[in-house]
Amino acid sequence: MSDARRESWERRHRETRAGAPEPSVAEMIAMSPRGRTLDLAAGTGRNALALARAGRAVVAADYSGAALAEIARAAAAEALRIEPVMADLTAGLPFREARFDAALNVNFLERALIPEIIRVLRPGGALLFDTFLIDEAGAGHPRDPRFTLGHYELRGLLGAMELMRYREGLVEYASGRRVWRATALARRREPG
Repeated sequence: MSDARRESWERRHRETRAGAPEPSVAEMIAMSPRGRTLDLAAGTGRNALALARAGRAVVAADYSGAALAEIARAAAAEALRIEPVMADLTAGLPFREARFDAALNVNFLERALIPEIIRVLRPGGALLFDTFLIDEAGAGHPRDPRFTLGHYELRGLLGAMELMRYREGLVEYASGRRVWRATALARRREPG
């Protein structure tokens, strides 16, 4: 990652506090396994905090030191079990195989990372993946097709997993904002 891009994220995260979790996280948290959960590209921790409040032991991975400091501050204030880990996710995952019961990937799209996410899940472990559809490029942010999914692309990317829930379309937030998203809850298959 370039120094300019890293500094842009650091600046953004120094000025941000965790908000409400992504609606799919709030909706599907009860359907995912309890236990050690990995929050990828955790930002300032809006989803990690929701997971920890629901009793999960969370590893929050991000490459922004400012974001991880905010997660640590918020977790300490509520005595939540969140371990911040600095990681450049574009270079792969620094975790051993089958370490997590669940993983969460929201608003971060690095297609080559998906086999790595599956690798760090225990057999039977679940992945909640939720990010922008290509339709969002015409409506707002992000516009770059590298950061949006084509229709049913997520279904294909998760083909090695058992899909438990899948949907694509407009999501309306409490603020009234509407965003095109693809969401999947999938389970790592048991061996054999």
